[in-house]
Amino acid sequence: MAEYLKARPYTAWQLLKLYWQSKERFYAFWLLLVVLVMTIFLVGMDVVFTTWYNYFYDALQDYKRQAAYDLIWIFLFLAAVYIVVGVYRYYVQQFLALRWRRWMTEQFLDRWLEKRSYYYLENFSETTDNPDQRIQEDIGTMVQGSLNLFIGIISACVTIVAFIFVLWALSGIITLSLGSWGVWHVPGYLVWVGIVYSMVGTWAAFKIGYPLVSLNFEQQRREANFRFAAIDVRSHAENIALYQAESNQNSILKGIFSGVLGNWYAIILRQKLLLWFTQSYNQVAVVLPLAVVFPRYFTKVIKLGGLIQALNAFGRIQDALSFFVNSYVMLAEWRAMMRRLLTFLNHMYEIEQSIKMHNHFVFFNEDKNQITIKNVSIQTPRDEILLENINLELLHGKNYLIKGDSGVGKSTFVRAIADIWPFGLGEIGRPDHQKILFLPQRPYMPLGTLRDALLFPDRTMGINNKDLQELLIACDLPELVNALEETAYWSSRLSPGELQRIAFVRILLQKPDWVFLDETTSSLDLRREKMLYELLRSRLPGCSLVSVGHRPSLDAFHDVQIHLEKWGKINNS
Repeated sequence: MAEYLKARPYTAWQLLKLYWQSKERFYAFWLLLVVLVMTIFLVGMDVVFTTWYNYFYDALQDYKRQAAYDLIWIFLFLAAVYIVVGVYRYYVQQFLALRWRRWMTEQFLDRWLEKRSYYYLENFSETTDNPDQRIQEDIGTMVQGSLNLFIGIISACVTIVAFIFVLWALSGIITLSLGSWGVWHVPGYLVWVGIVYSMVGTWAAFKIGYPLVSLNFEQQRREANFRFAAIDVRSHAENIALYQAESNQNSILKGIFSGVLGNWYAIILRQKLLLWFTQSYNQVAVVLPLAVVFPRYFTKVIKLGGLIQALNAFGRIQDALSFFVNSYVMLAEWRAMMRRLLTFLNHMYEIEQSIKMHNHFVFFNEDKNQITIKNVSIQTPRDEILLENINLELLHGKNYLIKGDSGVGKSTFVRAIADIWPFGLGEIGRPDHQKILFLPQRPYMPLGTLRDALLFPDRTMGINNKDLQELLIACDLPELVNALEETAYWSSRLSPGELQRIAFVRILLQKPDWVFLDETTSSLDLRREKMLYELLRSRLPGCSLVSVGHRPSLDAFHDVQIHLEKWGKINNS
């Protein structure tokens, strides 16, 4: 059965195998098979090249001019084939990575946005940082790193198998004197030298490079925090400018960046140690085969071509056996990235389980045209009681104004009715056949055209530009009439007052039966506030307004006032 990203904890292996169990697995395995076949073919070509070295250098040693020229033409043909296969292997591998990343990104987006995990992580969690980076960057790194490591391991294994026979035949038998114990005849001694040398190198690289896993994990976290801090400056540029707080923000950014540099320097020091070892290891690997092959060459057991072939075969086997030595930095980065993805994924599950444990609200479909609130108590994330034992009936056709001192829980009360506040208990009934619209104090403007932003959240709503222009004029936004198809970052381009007028355009477009306005006119002057409320009452006479606000000017547009202090913790204490 095909699997997808479910709400549960994951290990690295469970995350990796998801794509290969999905509906795309057959095409994915076919592409992977093509890459593997090409990889094996290229290794076979490498074996052919080492044989070519044998013939070519033997021809040079014997001064066979024509044979040398013929071998050059053969080399050019082999090289052309090698290049073509190498290029297409890269293409197929990258195409597979593209499809894997697309599937995995879609799964993470679905997982992030389902059950409002994005909202809970942002508002009720302090341990998950920069989920946007984990989805945008870490998934791509995971896919590329996984494929590169897997193909590298397969290539190394095939190389060992392919060249071990070549090197074994060229090695012959070496005789070692064991003194009084006699002599030891070692067949294929070059193979054993390469194996022992590579095993020692792999162990040493692991001991030196292991701290890079944690350092890379921390580096990615600090880089993301620095980037987020810079974006925060851009998002709040006007506030910073009005406060003349440039020096303060500069100090904050430099402080965060110093942490980036400090961890980076620790990585540099560790990589320097690893580089000392790998560079020395690779240089010794050049001299080592010469030292062990020279005796057979100078005793004329093998000719120059055999010497060159043996050196190439030894080098290929040594490189293959030393795959983890040479790839340890990449492996450390891959492990750190995988750790970040798993932390993000598993913390989503943890916060959802925590929310589930705290959320004791029961929602039911109300038969009557009313919103019923029975024995509702609302708490903070720290389990402090905010509002206690609320019992209300909001009747359709009447308009309600929710009042209360700052901090009493007016907005939280509305969030509980909207089913996005998970801390509390009680029953909330909402009419299933009536449309309810909830509007925050600062309306959200998605990226895209102004038309898309007005139609948010339903861009497919069938309405022409002429009607949209009429609504913009009616809501006192005539300057936006000709900007419907313009793409901009509207949240920054429009003023708070213009954004709140946009919210009224959306109300008139969606024509709800109920609309909750959480201080939706706080940035408007009294004239515009009156104009917009009268516009709603004239154009949507069947819509019940439920407003949150402090202004006395709102009293005239509502039939009933709800003072939340009577249910507040202080009132009941």
